[in-house]
Amino acid sequence: RKMAIFTSIGIGFGILVHIFYCIVGIGILLSSNHILYNFFKYIGAFYLFYVGISTFYANQIQLENIENSNYGVKKSFFLGFFTNVFNPKATMFFLSLFAVSINNSTPLFVQVFYGLWMSIVTISWFVLVSIFFTSSFTDIFVKKYSKIINKAMGLILIFISMKLVLF
Repeated sequence: RKMAIFTSIGIGFGILVHIFYCIVGIGILLSSNHILYNFFKYIGAFYLFYVGISTFYANQIQLENIENSNYGVKKSFFLGFFTNVFNPKATMFFLSLFAVSINNSTPLFVQVFYGLWMSIVTISWFVLVSIFFTSSFTDIFVKKYSKIINKAMGLILIFISMKLVLF
């Protein structure tokens, strides 16, 4: 549960990176420069591919060892953070959202509030999802089918990474 919550927090903090470049105007550069956009797209695809492949090598003993260490907390946070930061679809989402809802006359404090609000709501949502999926009810199901779930998620991540590279 602790690892899932820290991954959720990492995802929320990753949103702050997207908000930052939208507020300072770097978002326009990212959306108009295909080389820079593709650079981040390929880094994101590689990272998703790496995470997908690593699910095939994870086992329950490794997961339990990670849960009992401080390194696991950091690793979980940065897994969520980097997954969000290098997600090209998140980049396009925030560029689109800020282009529609914010203009030059929108005060900076309102822009910052929007960004913080989105980060807090995302963290809250994913923490709730984490708590649900680590409850004793779902824990029995997850432990019983964890190998299948890990492999299925790994295949999904690999598929998404390949789709990012090929399309």
